[in-house]
Amino acid sequence: MLCSAALGTIRQFFEDGENISFPAVPESVRDSSTEKALVSGTLRYETWDVFTDRRYAGNPLAVIFGADELSSEAMLRITREFNYSESVFLLTPETADCVARLRIFTPGGELPFAGHPTVGAASAIARRDSGVERMVLELSAGRFPVRVDQRTGDTWHAEFENPNLPAVRARGPAAARVEAALGLPEGSVDSGAHAPRRCGAGIDFFYAAAPLAAVQGARLNTAAWDALGLGDACGVLLYARAAPGSGSDWHVRMFGPHIGVAEDPATGSAAAGLPAQLMAAGALADGYHDWQVEQGIEMGRPARIGVRFEVRNGAFESLAIGGDAIRVCAGEIHC
Repeated sequence: MLCSAALGTIRQFFEDGENISFPAVPESVRDSSTEKALVSGTLRYETWDVFTDRRYAGNPLAVIFGADELSSEAMLRITREFNYSESVFLLTPETADCVARLRIFTPGGELPFAGHPTVGAASAIARRDSGVERMVLELSAGRFPVRVDQRTGDTWHAEFENPNLPAVRARGPAAARVEAALGLPEGSVDSGAHAPRRCGAGIDFFYAAAPLAAVQGARLNTAAWDALGLGDACGVLLYARAAPGSGSDWHVRMFGPHIGVAEDPATGSAAAGLPAQLMAAGALADGYHDWQVEQGIEMGRPARIGVRFEVRNGAFESLAIGGDAIRVCAGEIHC
């Protein structure tokens, strides 16, 4: 629960491990109607480590500026060149009150929304625009109000309001299939109140609970992955209560080899949907909640994601995702 001062701040804010073989460029990201050629020239880019306040931790992100003339195919190829979990391309917004339009790609294709590209893009924009503190970003999944502040030097903190509230979509795969796909001991995945479910808050994931030691020891088994039948869900978020004294509420890992991300160091969009899974499990009370979600520890890239939300009469009223970001490098990319 939040203290009354923090509660007022939330109210004010809301009112304001394996090699992956990438598939061929999918038809869905080809500009077949216009057949835009790859732009001849250079674009500026920066890389940021997101959901961390120190370099070479958290989730790395490439931010490419002025990408209006790039085709979808070019964006995907550039994303594969960086080979991060995601890259984000900044374009001129189509909505007057937005400062930029974001297009977000994994090595496997485009996403309508993702957490660490939103935090990283907002931090990069604030740094280049004299420390602007409030902005609205335009994504395929909606308009995202963001508040940004500079912490120290190249470190920033951004928190965005997610217009897509957490929701349960469907039942998930059988616990035994999750265990096989993630190399977990038999019987370790909860098949009771926390049974696997498909949930989302902008994009969908499957959520599965296991004891902390099992989550820490999970290992992707690509041979058993397809049997999960994830469809268009982005991956599986495996979660457990964090260790006492860790400063975190939840310890999570996200696997998504079918989108070109064997394991993600920090997944804000998956953290955004976790409250829906907890509500379905009967483990969420009315009121304001302020979670710290730790991720990436097993990958050597520790990250921490802030998740703040309100539940009223058993329904979600608001949701914000936030975290730190630090600038790592900058340069030009030839298109």
